[in-house]
Amino acid sequence: MSKDYDYALLSGGFDPVHIGHLAMIKDAKRIANKVIILLNSDNWLVRKKGKPFMVEAQRAQILEEFESVSEVIIQQNDDDDGSNKAIIDFHKSHNEKTICYCNGGDRSQEDKIREAQTCKTLGIDLKFGIGGIHKLESSSNLTKNHLSETEHRPWGNFHIIAKGKGYQIKEMNIKPGKKQSLQRHKNRSEYWQVIDGSGMVYLEDSKFKLQKNDNIFIPQGDLHRLENIGKQNLTIVEIQIGEKISEDDIERLEDDFGRI
Repeated sequence: MSKDYDYALLSGGFDPVHIGHLAMIKDAKRIANKVIILLNSDNWLVRKKGKPFMVEAQRAQILEEFESVSEVIIQQNDDDDGSNKAIIDFHKSHNEKTICYCNGGDRSQEDKIREAQTCKTLGIDLKFGIGGIHKLESSSNLTKNHLSETEHRPWGNFHIIAKGKGYQIKEMNIKPGKKQSLQRHKNRSEYWQVIDGSGMVYLEDSKFKLQKNDNIFIPQGDLHRLENIGKQNLTIVEIQIGEKISEDDIERLEDDFGRI
């Protein structure tokens, strides 16, 4: 099916990535052949809110995993006009292509959009209501939901960073030489991002060694297990996605700690 544009540009911090971002990305893909994310840098977020919730490399890696995203470009300018400069740079190398700039449900007034004049000058169409006319979620609300209580397990500990309808994000720390149970989940899939340490992931009949900055997707219903094979704590950020998110949604088949 013919698309309206060659490229759809989205800019922002995406810190953390949430379901509203996914809706925008999928909607942008409906009108353009390729979706490009112009991602705010860590320095930009430090200036705006003191520190990033997730560092730029993690945010970029997660966004790049989305099927509808063609490329993530980390903005090199950290001032308020960073997005404008990123749009100009992209246009210079794609000036013969049709381009639109997408705005979500919370950005509906053209006179309040910093990038509007730049887009008009370059002939880039402004598109509104991308992802729906109502804002589904906000990164600021998510970070307010940070839950600091740590829950301890025989293999280590975890705490929930954020949660909302259809998703939950947690940080897990697995002690050296320990491993979680061989398990599967009926109602959710998971995405794991290694923050520090090294681990072995057993997924169905395969196994994968993961180091710092590596990631893996665990499909809903697949057998899996995580083991710390290093000499220091293995730290993982886990994104759970599903209609029903619950700590009880675990079917254990093997366990070192007698929890079957």
